[in-house]
Amino acid sequence: MQDSDKNLLKNSAMVAADQVASNLPGLNIAWGLTKALLGNGLQLRQQRALEWVELVRDNPEVFTDEIMATEQFQDGFVYCIEQYIAERNEEKRQYIKNVFLGFVAAGDHEGFPLERLLMTSQQLSNIDVATLKDVDPERQDRNYQIYGATDQRVDNIYNLVHLGLLSEFSDNRIREAGFPAPFVHITAFGKEFVSYILS
Repeated sequence: MQDSDKNLLKNSAMVAADQVASNLPGLNIAWGLTKALLGNGLQLRQQRALEWVELVRDNPEVFTDEIMATEQFQDGFVYCIEQYIAERNEEKRQYIKNVFLGFVAAGDHEGFPLERLLMTSQQLSNIDVATLKDVDPERQDRNYQIYGATDQRVDNIYNLVHLGLLSEFSDNRIREAGFPAPFVHITAFGKEFVSYILS
């Protein structure tokens, strides 16, 4: 394949994204802001940019003209697409899409924890996410250990505690009784976060 053919294929995703954005009133403003702010970054990750624009196109029940005309939507769009383009993990890119859909569907855009949800996603490893999925959300008692009295994924559990997804019942019984795993329960923020990674 010649260099000119490679460049043509590379640029076709950006052309497609421009066409999608130009056909949706309101999206064209957010897309224009994105292109102005991210410029060359979009050129390097054109396929991901196209996926992001198609997310809006494919969910017209969420992305209404009224919502897309708001400054909150435009700011959220630019912030999220930047995170999406930079994220190298495909599964985490799906979380970003889910969070953005939740943000747009939320009635209170100002109060929605968009930045916190995405920052938390960035800081989690795949094993952290698998550990979080293993948590029983119904257990709120002081005697719950995700994997019982083992040392299985203890570092991951503490990472989830550090990020505010789990809360640890801190008392001396862990050290005294020799239980390596902390006693935990999922927080309200943890439940919200899990709703986006499971959707």
